[in-house]
Amino acid sequence: MKGISAVLCAFLLLTGCSTHLTDLSVISNKNVALGSVDIDRSTQVKNVVGEDTKFVFLFIPFGQPQLKEALNNAFKKADGDLMIDASVYRRSWWFLVGQETIAIEGTVVKTRERQP
Repeated sequence: MKGISAVLCAFLLLTGCSTHLTDLSVISNKNVALGSVDIDRSTQVKNVVGEDTKFVFLFIPFGQPQLKEALNNAFKKADGDLMIDASVYRRSWWFLVGQETIAIEGTVVKTRERQP
């Protein structure tokens, strides 16, 4: 009986939900002059994941995850300012405590040269 209880508790703790929200061809929250940029020749980093996560305790959310923050996280990881071929996901899990996450995954492009 203890084994069944342990398996049931482990199953409940590992359950969660993941939802694919959308796919985007190009996304940025920075000012990018696309007319003067050749994306194919710019520096690209593939499969970059940016996330924004908020904590939930007893049905009380401690904030709402934001796509803007997830995108900024991805740009910081890859030192870029534009994302192409992006997919947006919402992930959550909860059992008395939990978390809500917005994640964006795609190819980050650096359209600006770093200033010295």
